[in-house]
Amino acid sequence: MSTFLKQVTKELFEQYGDRLANCLLVFPNRRAGLFFSKYLNELVTKPSFSPEVLTINELIKKWSPLMIEDNLALLCRLYKIYCSVCKTNETFDEFYHWGEMILGDFDDLDKYRVDAKHLFQNLADEKEIETIFDYLDEEQIEAIRSFWSTFNPEKLSEHQHQFVSVWESLYTIYSKLGEQLTNNGLAYEGMASRLVADRLEKKEIEIDYEKIIFAGFNALNKCEKDIFSCLRDRGLADYYWDYDESYVNNPYHEAGLFMRENLKRFPAPKSAISFKNIDAERAPIEFISLSSEVGQAKFAHNYLKTYAEQKDVRLEETAIILADEELLLPVLNSIPKNVEHVNVTMGYPAKNTPVASLLGLIIDLQKGGRKQKSGFVFHHKQVLSLLNHQYLNAINSELADRLSQQIIKSNWVHVDRKLLVGDPVLEKLFVPLSSVEEVSKYLLDLLQAIYKNLDLNKEDEGRLDKIEKEYIYHLFLAIKRLTGLLNEHKIEIKLDTFYRLLDKMIQSLSIPFEGEPLAGLQVMGILETRLLDFKKIIILSMNEGKLPKTGTSNSFVPYHLRQGFGMPTIDHQDAIFAYYFYRLIQRPEEIKLLYSTQSDGIRTGEMSRFLYQLKYESAFQVEEKHPSYDIVLSNAKPISIAKNERILQQLNAYCGDNNRRFSPSALNSYMGCSLRFYYRYLAGMKEPDTILEEIDPPMFGNLFHQAMEKLYEPYINQTITKADLEALRKDKKKQALILEEAFKELYFNLDKEKSVEIGGRNRLIFNILMKFIDRLLNVDMAFAPFKMLAVEGPYSIQIPLKSDGRKVNIAGIIDRVDQVDNTIRVIDYKTGAAELVFKDVESLFDSENKKRNKAAFQTFLYCLFYDMKHGDDLAISPNVYGLKSIFNSNFACVLEQKEGRSKGVPVGSYLAYKQEFLDGFTDLLEEIFNPEIPFRQVEDVDVCRTCPYIEVCHR
Repeated sequence: MSTFLKQVTKELFEQYGDRLANCLLVFPNRRAGLFFSKYLNELVTKPSFSPEVLTINELIKKWSPLMIEDNLALLCRLYKIYCSVCKTNETFDEFYHWGEMILGDFDDLDKYRVDAKHLFQNLADEKEIETIFDYLDEEQIEAIRSFWSTFNPEKLSEHQHQFVSVWESLYTIYSKLGEQLTNNGLAYEGMASRLVADRLEKKEIEIDYEKIIFAGFNALNKCEKDIFSCLRDRGLADYYWDYDESYVNNPYHEAGLFMRENLKRFPAPKSAISFKNIDAERAPIEFISLSSEVGQAKFAHNYLKTYAEQKDVRLEETAIILADEELLLPVLNSIPKNVEHVNVTMGYPAKNTPVASLLGLIIDLQKGGRKQKSGFVFHHKQVLSLLNHQYLNAINSELADRLSQQIIKSNWVHVDRKLLVGDPVLEKLFVPLSSVEEVSKYLLDLLQAIYKNLDLNKEDEGRLDKIEKEYIYHLFLAIKRLTGLLNEHKIEIKLDTFYRLLDKMIQSLSIPFEGEPLAGLQVMGILETRLLDFKKIIILSMNEGKLPKTGTSNSFVPYHLRQGFGMPTIDHQDAIFAYYFYRLIQRPEEIKLLYSTQSDGIRTGEMSRFLYQLKYESAFQVEEKHPSYDIVLSNAKPISIAKNERILQQLNAYCGDNNRRFSPSALNSYMGCSLRFYYRYLAGMKEPDTILEEIDPPMFGNLFHQAMEKLYEPYINQTITKADLEALRKDKKKQALILEEAFKELYFNLDKEKSVEIGGRNRLIFNILMKFIDRLLNVDMAFAPFKMLAVEGPYSIQIPLKSDGRKVNIAGIIDRVDQVDNTIRVIDYKTGAAELVFKDVESLFDSENKKRNKAAFQTFLYCLFYDMKHGDDLAISPNVYGLKSIFNSNFACVLEQKEGRSKGVPVGSYLAYKQEFLDGFTDLLEEIFNPEIPFRQVEDVDVCRTCPYIEVCHR
């Protein structure tokens, strides 16, 4: 295959020889110039001067007396002018988006040499249209008339009024911007193009080239057409067009829309280059549908691996074309190891980079920071996210992990910056900022530190490391440029405005990659392919909406006015992308077109219209492939864990003199789901620690338990009277102090000497707990006087197994034991649901019963604890203090046995149920230790909804 550019180079060399050094070559992009120089170098046989090679933009810069200003600087100038003309106090970040829109319109206006004064007139009077636009054709005049005919001056809507008021200011803004830029020797691209076209027409530009050769162009703006015309009329230019007759000779084919006009206005010299490459004799094109976006990159891996192994085609002649630039990283990660060199020439959205996510977290960190009495604090979410970010974690991973664990362990919802110390970079990161200047310096210093840290590992630096450094470098430049321009133009903005502006800039920033195009596999966007040919191409994201891209660029100039004044519209965009695509597939020997069938959000999963055109209208043969994966969805198999030797040894650790003990909660867990019991108590799969931003039910219960323990602790082995309880109720200061200590110890994990500030929702929880404490003290007055025997007392018993005599260790903490007259009350506080009624003792061990009374089982077990430890003859009453019903006037706390609709019988003494409960409890332990009974999943799937191991079980 002989590429178009190679053939053009050969013909130019044959025609001009050494005189080619006196010529100027102009291409659409720089890559074409590099390939031209390569091909020319292959032809020359003796030392000679190379011709000058420029892009069209570089040529305009060369001939323009004004310097091209960058977009951000232009926006700053435009903003100042806009505020002055429109008398508005609009902030810069509010102006940023549509300021870019106005700049784009001004650029188009100049590139298409539109009379700005005529464009920005309020032309509601149709007679004015006839008189002003006599230089336009009837079709253009009709387009302008169709727009303004909807603007009846007497019946304008509010939106139309707003449009007209801004519209009439645009000419003044345009004029003032042009004047200011000219006075400073500056211009934007369109302004410079217009100036060059004007100067060429007036013959104010001296041209000392023998010939200017334009190659590979397609859609020309008015300035470019006029420049081409001036040079053609002076006999100074030749034009080489890259196309195929199949779409140029078809008047309805959108790919040839501009080329047909170009060939008429600027005929190419006689040439031996063939323009009949799309024919039926070509190898078939493959259409490949994949089920996901990223799946395309993974599938391309197989082709690349094969290409790298082949010796007949060099990798330099193979290209992966990305219609969706966001697939760049998946593609780079999918390149096989036998591909040594990769050249990336395209832009990648800055918003998808790790450094952009870092800056986003930093902005959120600063926004969430606030002053407290103890100092300045940051929200834990942003702090943890930053500590775990790949860049910051790499600086000092050990410290980052230690700080993360400390924050989680101490449940710091808000983290004091004084605690985030140990590394100079991290210490500089977690500082409060109060001005734009501080934020700018802070971000620049941080990016510099991260860049240097990545730079330490130069020897083992991989392909992706270099790309990440490119990300950091470009965002560093962008922030520095933004701050410099705000200072230069004296645009004062608030800190929040700067954050929003920074975020908008990141969202719109594209990071360019430029490599060595003459070596290795070529990875490029569709725009970078102009004038280049490859033997093998793989195009990804051949989906409607990706190629061609849907929608139009934002513009303040409505469609009909653009059409009327000859400015580009959405129709132009479709034709441009059609040309890019068809030109790209003209000459390759092997073409793979991949598209995704994934349909979600804005993705339709529909293949591009270009594929339909190839399939039904072109001379190409098409082969469609639909790779599939054999994925069989089946119900997860029930999990059953047999009690092997290792598990039996683990169970044995709960027997005899060993330290491990089963708690009442563990045994309740076993009856709820024996597999969950295995995961938690034998496999050791503990739930990960998390920070409780709000106090959850378990923490609420712990705080209440500890507060009641501390209140009643001084009265152990003493009789408590009603007067004592009344005094405790009145002493709110003591209650609050005890509750604060509970918060400090259990929720904040702080040492006793440290102070704590309970605020926000936690203060509401604090007040609720105070009311519960007061109510419980009031309830206890009904039982006073009573003797307090124990609070939060630890108990431990051993139950022998009938099968082998081993003694199983059971331990627990009874919330409270007191004595009222001749009855021992074993009391369990329940902050959650607490049912007092149970059918019979057997039902307490029925694991199949959804309504099994767990609280009753636990309280009976506590009674067993007390009885086995003390063994006196007093009645033992099982009591449950359910906080959800504690405010009821008929509050009850004694367990009741009740079957069906019969009247419940209060459990006067546990001793009447002792033997039956002990037998059932022993049978339960026998089942747990029986080597023949495996740990199984519970049958009732509803139980799994709140289980922390649901993902392990695939329920």
